[in-house]
This record gives sequence, C-alpha cells and structure tokens, in this order.
Amino acid sequence: MARLANPALAERRRHQIMDAAIACFRRRGFHQTTMAEICAEAGVSAGAIYHYFASKSEIISAIAEDAREGADAAFLRMAEQDGLVAALCQSASGFFHKLSEGDGALMADIIAESIRDETISATMRRADANSIRVTASAVRASQKRGETAADLDPELAAHTIMAAIEGIGLRRAFLGDASGDVADAQFRAFLERYLSLRS
Repeated sequence: MARLANPALAERRRHQIMDAAIACFRRRGFHQTTMAEICAEAGVSAGAIYHYFASKSEIISAIAEDAREGADAAFLRMAEQDGLVAALCQSASGFFHKLSEGDGALMADIIAESIRDETISATMRRADANSIRVTASAVRASQKRGETAADLDPELAAHTIMAAIEGIGLRRAFLGDASGDVADAQFRAFLERYLSLRS
C-alpha cells in the first residue's frame, strides 16, 4: 500500500527551500545563485528541490505569493478600525524596514526579473492586481466615512499610493537609509497631502 504524503511536512520542506533561496539571493543576487547553492543552503538533494520547484522563477513566485497571504485582510481590518492613513503607513513601514534591513537589492532584482520572466511576471501581476483592488476598496470606504477627498478616483489613488510605497522604499534603499524611519516620514507626508488629510 502506498504511503500517503504528509501535507504538514511537505509545507515545512517547501518553506525551508524558500528560506534558503532568500538567503542565497540576498548574498549573491537572483542570477548568480544556482539551484545547487539553494540545495546546499536548504540541506536537501537536487531531487528533493525539483519535487517542489521546477526553477528559481517558481521559487521567487512562491515567495511573492507567500508574502501576500493574510496581509490584505489584516490591512482592511486596520483601515476600518484606525483609518486609511494609519493602515497604509503601517503596511508601507513593513516594506520600508524590510528594504532597509538588506532586502533592497533583492526586491530590485525581483522587480527587474518580473519584467523579463513570464512566470514571475504572472505571479507579481496577480499580487499587484489584488493589492490595487484591496487598496481601492479601502479608499472608497474612507471616502464614505468622510476621511478622504471625495474627488479622488479610488483605483487611480491605489496605483499612485503603491507607486509611492515602491518608489520611496527603493530610493531609500539605494541611498543607504539604514533605519527606514525617513521613508516612513516621507510616505506619511505624501499620503496626508494626497488624500487631503491632516494628522
């Protein structure tokens, strides 16, 4: 009788490989890292890694999807409870501080690779479309509560806000901001003015 796979063990192994890949990508970049190096970092055989992921592109896609899990629901809850600006600032701050802790080059690598690689692009576009939908929904709700300028188009606002988060974060990483605090302050100042809100 065939032995049934253990889903919990499989999920742990999958995340073990993803964590190892992130460590390798941070050290050497996406293109320089080989699947053999990821195997060595994860402590698994080549056969084992290819059981879960066919390529580095698939690993990056899985990392991007994993990062989004649960984030949107938490964001909407905070926007409802504490207001749109507070929710957006907290969400952005997590991104800024991750970049300032050493993931700036990795994030730039992923964005660049998503332009070239259809596997990564499809995942990133799905994640982006969902983030835009969720952010636009939060903007609409904020407008109904009278907290945000009524003349803003929610979807255009969502795209502008996402561009500000990515642009500010990557620029601070490029400039070597080691704390992320400057990025936090820049984003809040932009957001309050853009949404016609004052603290």
